[in-house]
Amino acid sequence: MRVLITNLFVKGYSGSENVVELLATGLRRAGHQPMVYAPLLGSQADKLRQQGISVVDRVSQLNEMPDVIHAQQTTPCLIAMARFPNVPVVYSCHSSYFTVDAVMPHPQIREVIAVDERCAAKCREVGVTPERLSIVLNAVDLDRFARRGPLPQTPRKALLLTKNRGHLEKVRGACAKAHLQLDELGPGTQKFNPAIENVLGDYDIVFATARMALEAAAVGCSVVVCDERGFAGMLTNANLPKWRPMNFGVGVLMQPVTRDGLAQAIAQYDATDASAVTDELRLNVGLNDFIESHLDIYRRALSRPSPSPEASTLATAQWIEELAVTSATDRKWKAVAAELGIYDPPEAAISEQVIAEIISRQTDKIAQAEIRQSVAIDDKLANAETRQDHLLRALDAKLAEAATRQSDMLLAIDSKLAELDTKLAGQKAGWELERRLKQVFVPKFLR
Repeated sequence: MRVLITNLFVKGYSGSENVVELLATGLRRAGHQPMVYAPLLGSQADKLRQQGISVVDRVSQLNEMPDVIHAQQTTPCLIAMARFPNVPVVYSCHSSYFTVDAVMPHPQIREVIAVDERCAAKCREVGVTPERLSIVLNAVDLDRFARRGPLPQTPRKALLLTKNRGHLEKVRGACAKAHLQLDELGPGTQKFNPAIENVLGDYDIVFATARMALEAAAVGCSVVVCDERGFAGMLTNANLPKWRPMNFGVGVLMQPVTRDGLAQAIAQYDATDASAVTDELRLNVGLNDFIESHLDIYRRALSRPSPSPEASTLATAQWIEELAVTSATDRKWKAVAAELGIYDPPEAAISEQVIAEIISRQTDKIAQAEIRQSVAIDDKLANAETRQDHLLRALDAKLAEAATRQSDMLLAIDSKLAELDTKLAGQKAGWELERRLKQVFVPKFLR
């Protein structure tokens, strides 16, 4: 089967980009022919090309007609549908938040995949019917992410994997307090390692979310699920059944990130339980099942009746109307461009409704700021108590050291006095002997 995979980027090893790589690699291993179209390419695309996979950034370079289009993200999906209007599309939704990831109605889209429960809810909101919606959770290439050796009973090294920065200092503080050596990787740290599978096994605890958390747990690390958006806690065999359907993403990040919460999660470290989590995951997250699930969905898409040309061309025109750059204020292109960081919406006339929305948002921001401020105050108090505790311990140590030195000096003085007493006693004995000898041997007139 020839499968054309679309994505905005294949260059930065983000979540959807890694799915492109995983899907293309798995399809090729299974004997199928993956092709990749993405407008922006980089070293990750070169990595796929080295495996013999076609990766292009111009639609004119798509010379072979695919059997099915596996579409990720609306803008490259639109281009692929326009290039191959008679090819069935399976659309994969990777985010419940971003407009660029949300599926839009189109008869060429025969099946829809959601990567977790929140994305599935988003798809249902826009009209995807249950019989056309499948949930396929993230997977891991277990050959690439090999299992590490047994975890130590006490953790020594930790790794922070993150796209964002808001929680960095709290993680650093918690690790310092727990005497954990911490390394950091990911866009939020400006440090990258495209071969993360080669280093994960060096760490006992990993702080991460989503695919990064899944990969770390599959390797055998103990995982604390958190990022700038929120905190879930230590991944355990008990909470795995609830957190896995959410892909360890925003759906489980229910608490703010605090040093106390992180400290409690680190204190939950249990090498035996982490090993049980890894056992369960490696039974269910493998690439073969992931690829077979997609192939089943592709076959269903191919088996569905073709839409009328009129319905397809109208829907394509409506997509263009939404995604092409126009001056209309209610089109999706502006949200997509803003999400990509290439457009700042201009100021517009403010209506009462807009004012109400602004007030509502500002109220929410104030509430969130109060929560953050409260958390920050708690953190500062905790830090102050910790510093005070360290100072008192240091003072006790200094006093103990001074007392020890004083005791040693007194012992030395006692030793010197005893030595002097011994010498004096010896001298007295010598004088007494001399006196007696004189009495015996020296005549009185010479004494």
